[in-house]
Amino acid sequence: MSNIKSFQRLLVVQALYELSINENRSQTPIKEIFANIVEQSDYKKKMNNSNLNFAEKIYEGVMENLDDINKILKVSTSKKVKINNMDKLLISIFRSAIYEILFSDNVTKKIVISEYLLIANRFFGNNETALINGVLDNLQYS
Repeated sequence: MSNIKSFQRLLVVQALYELSINENRSQTPIKEIFANIVEQSDYKKKMNNSNLNFAEKIYEGVMENLDDINKILKVSTSKKVKINNMDKLLISIFRSAIYEILFSDNVTKKIVISEYLLIANRFFGNNETALINGVLDNLQYS
């Protein structure tokens, strides 16, 4: 992961994950959450001179479309994979990627999937990465 947009995608995933495990943070402005994550990360130097507009756009888009994104995720996963039993970080990756694929016109589906697979590789093994690839490649929506 080398470009600023890739790091901002990772930042969104981490923020969504943080909010999913700490409900008290839901009242904290997203810019503050981003700043805290960047400050504590190993990519602080890479993000110092960058505005976080791209990350904010993805985050806000996920939050605005959360119900639709969750429905799409539920329909797109197999009956064997229950969303309620999924790792919260995995769900955060799915939500960000689904938003970019279906609700944003900035990047092609192939690039978005590739970017989120790189993020998944930072945290998970092959099984989860394969699941992400399969679900995102075959999203079910109407």
